[in-house]
Amino acid sequence: MNKQLAFLLMIIVLGFSQQAKADWPVGKHRWILTPSYTYSQSTKFFNADRQVENSPFNGKFSSHTMSLYGVVGIGRKTDLVFNVPFASVTSQNVLDKFTHAGVGDTYVGFNFHTPSKDLKKYFTVKVGAIIPLYSNTTEPYLGLGSKGFFIGSNYSFNVKKKTFAIIEGMFTRFIDQQDGPNKLNVNLIYGMELPKSNLLIFTLNHENSYSADKTFTANLNGNKDFMFGSAGVTYGKKISRTLMPTVKAFYTLYGRNAGQGVGIALSMAIKIP
Repeated sequence: MNKQLAFLLMIIVLGFSQQAKADWPVGKHRWILTPSYTYSQSTKFFNADRQVENSPFNGKFSSHTMSLYGVVGIGRKTDLVFNVPFASVTSQNVLDKFTHAGVGDTYVGFNFHTPSKDLKKYFTVKVGAIIPLYSNTTEPYLGLGSKGFFIGSNYSFNVKKKTFAIIEGMFTRFIDQQDGPNKLNVNLIYGMELPKSNLLIFTLNHENSYSADKTFTANLNGNKDFMFGSAGVTYGKKISRTLMPTVKAFYTLYGRNAGQGVGIALSMAIKIP
């Protein structure tokens, strides 16, 4: 793979979504740090029949999240990855407004990369642990408040010159409660390098969360049994050898027992050294 394209892809996608990452190795003793800000909101939801409804009493669920995502090359084909988010979550309607802020679900893990002989394709296996640095004592919740683990893999390759694609699957299990949940994610990413170090990426994400607890509430981060699919568009521009700012917009296309969300994310990827 062209080194310029690989670097552009790697640093633009690294900062977005909790575990769906592009997976070319960063290189031994190298780092990529990606601080990011994400805003999302939902004023409608998909019911159990996958139909869109307005939230009762003009309800709105919104979140502001600042995250630091990092990749550390501990070998030529092995990376240490981590993500630390700080979130402020608000649930409101015409009657009440509640806000909860704090450090959310932190995770740490390892990515193991296997390249093709020509280095144009990579198969990556990733494993890691989820550690909640909060307790769900007040609503709205910052997350499920449960420890967990994830395991997944992806395949990264060039479709044609100056384009790339990533196909990824991920399984996550939350272990503190008997009803889990278990989550399955599928991510499809297609991107292209544009003139003057610009990059455009299109993403599709499908997530299924399975649990014996079928309860659905306006406290969206506490729901365990749901499904949704979303699409996103990311634009980035490399401004130096080590820096790339990006902006991403995303929208929920379909779902079941899930909010119909829309949002925007900003990030700055920093390559060290």
